[in-house]
Amino acid sequence: MPVNRTLRGLYLSVDTAWLELIEGALRREFDEVHLTQVASLEGFVANAQDGEFDVLIADYALNGGTGVDAWNQLDHGDNGVPFLILFTSDIGEAESIDVMRSGVNECIYAEDFPRLGYVVLKLLEVWEARQAKIQADAALIVSRNQLLRLTQQLHARIEEERTAVSREIHDDIGGALAAVKFDLSWISRRSADPTVKERVLQATATLQQALDASQRIMLSLRPAILDEGLVPALQWLVNSFQKRTEAEVVFRCDKDALSLGPEIQSVAFSVVREALTNVVKHAQASKVVVDVSDQEGVLTVEVSDDGVGLAPKALAKTTSFGILGLRERAQSIGGWLDVSSSGRGVSVILTVPLDGVVLPDVTELSE
Repeated sequence: MPVNRTLRGLYLSVDTAWLELIEGALRREFDEVHLTQVASLEGFVANAQDGEFDVLIADYALNGGTGVDAWNQLDHGDNGVPFLILFTSDIGEAESIDVMRSGVNECIYAEDFPRLGYVVLKLLEVWEARQAKIQADAALIVSRNQLLRLTQQLHARIEEERTAVSREIHDDIGGALAAVKFDLSWISRRSADPTVKERVLQATATLQQALDASQRIMLSLRPAILDEGLVPALQWLVNSFQKRTEAEVVFRCDKDALSLGPEIQSVAFSVVREALTNVVKHAQASKVVVDVSDQEGVLTVEVSDDGVGLAPKALAKTTSFGILGLRERAQSIGGWLDVSSSGRGVSVILTVPLDGVVLPDVTELSE
């Protein structure tokens, strides 16, 4: 903020003797000073609300009140203008405490009036910096909300594309491969040539590999079992994981079915799948527990293992890869994801409010 500028102020005082002194002190720091004086609290409040002032100034001692009363009438400065109280006469300790507790932006005593212009200048600098921060914070909130909506739309679109591609693989490619398999079987039954039979067997084996690959691709895109609900899908996922590994996997849910939207089901399934994948890659765990509950209107999905755990630095790195994407997806459905390690094992917890339950700010919890 430039040192020289025009200052517009509103001054509440029943004594006109101080007006010229105050204006002179202000002109030491400002090129132009336009100070409007009012004598009543009502007139001060009306002008403060209707006028455009850079600073509000009030004497502490007023007829039937104090400068703190004027401050309180303006809803503690929410009018967007800094407020300053002048002590034009001696006051006691109780009055000083009253001012300090009020939250007034600044106060100055009569002997310091020569510094009034400097005090007001610094007060305005602090105030403007604070207003700039408020605006920046508001813009950041708007940006975060826009990013959240974009994330929601993006993941919804991705889910639609995954479902469409999975169905095409099942209906078109899977159907075509199955038809070829029948044709090869027909050729094998009707040919007596050993060479033809050998080539048919080779082609059938290759074809089976293609069928298996299409099944794996469909499952990675979007398992069809998700259409049956989250609980059956997670049971299938846990069983598949246990078959592929030597780890003991325990799945716990006190209900056979949960009433959840498709997006929440998709995010919860993705969290468990990512957590189990990390167990295979890094944990060296012998036991994994998957807990699911929807108590008190809150869906909680926890995957914990008894593996080697993560050091603090390694735990921080998880925010840069798959976990970060899962956190974004959790936020897109109004929840959050927490990853923790006590030195032995890792716990991944997804929490999502249901039925309009309001939970703490996710940005604070994820930090």
